[in-house]
Amino acid sequence: MNANNTSAMYRHKIELVTASDIREFVSIAGKCKGKVMLRCSDDFCINAKSLLGVILAKKMQWNDLTLITENDCYCDFRKFIVD
Repeated sequence: MNANNTSAMYRHKIELVTASDIREFVSIAGKCKGKVMLRCSDDFCINAKSLLGVILAKKMQWNDLTLITENDCYCDFRKFIVD
């Protein structure tokens, strides 16, 4: 993503524990309008609407995940958001 576009985006730390969490998270992301990305601490981004991408992120043991969305989707993802 272009650094100019990320300043207006919504960011939330998230936690995905189980395979069920991953499936539910991707299902929610797929219904959101605009870009929905997951970023790990080393600035590697994946499309959060991709089940395979999110599974891979979990397999790589990304523990520091940040959800980045173009639109305010807090209510949709609140189950996974940690403060």
